[in-house]
Amino acid sequence: MKYLSVADQLMIFSRYIGQQVMIISLLNNSEVNIGILTGVKHNAIAVTTDNIIRWIPLYDNFRLCEIKLLLKPLKKLTAEIVSIANDLPVKAFITPYYQQQGYDMPVFIEPGHPCNCKYAQELELADYRSPAEICQQNALLHAFESA
Repeated sequence: MKYLSVADQLMIFSRYIGQQVMIISLLNNSEVNIGILTGVKHNAIAVTTDNIIRWIPLYDNFRLCEIKLLLKPLKKLTAEIVSIANDLPVKAFITPYYQQQGYDMPVFIEPGHPCNCKYAQELELADYRSPAEICQQNALLHAFESA
């Protein structure tokens, strides 16, 4: 993964407010939580889980947890969504519309940035699995570790 500062990560996360996120605690035995990204401020993201909002701080020099947006790859775009996007009054609205619908779109950070044109998943900020798949794989992993 190319280096992304906290400011770069927050810029990307801010485009996906309202989408599901997976939080893997690096301090708590890799506990996995899934919630909704509800906010972004200069050094943290807000995630709502079970009607509780938690601010998760991000640091450039260490990580408390792994945060991944739960997105869909563009190849899963449906004809209906493409049709709606093509009917938007301004073509510049298409990318934000796809992001709003939970599709992984190429990022733009700033001119010349090495992560431009990469998808959030390529930058290790997104996962294409569903919450059910994540929970199932996590349960299998814990069962394997217990054996």
